[in-house]
Amino acid sequence: MTNPVKSVLGRARENKAPSGTRRAHAVPRPALAIALAALLASGGAMAQEKKPEAAPVPAWQSILALQLSSAHKCDLDKVLFFHEVPVGETVSTEGRARCLDGREYDFSRERAHEKFTLRLCQPTVC
Repeated sequence: MTNPVKSVLGRARENKAPSGTRRAHAVPRPALAIALAALLASGGAMAQEKKPEAAPVPAWQSILALQLSSAHKCDLDKVLFFHEVPVGETVSTEGRARCLDGREYDFSRERAHEKFTLRLCQPTVC
């Protein structure tokens, strides 16, 4: 009296192949088309995503990193702060840098062509 509900695979199994050949489980064509369209759409969206570009590193910061590395075996993690102070026609740079191992150095430079003066920043205990 009641007809059992057949699954999609059940209907696909009922489709008989020509005599003597066996056919793998068929996937309904609309489902295949939808899956393919979803795959192509997600791939296209991923290709169009733009990663935020990092701000270019100033030349003095690269020189500071090299000087910290050679003089104090410090791999620069980040510059915590810096100030560029105009003095007459020149601009001096001063600030604080942190190494990957946690050490911090105060740095200063009077002119662009000079080396940085580096001082280890240590906490003061009273």
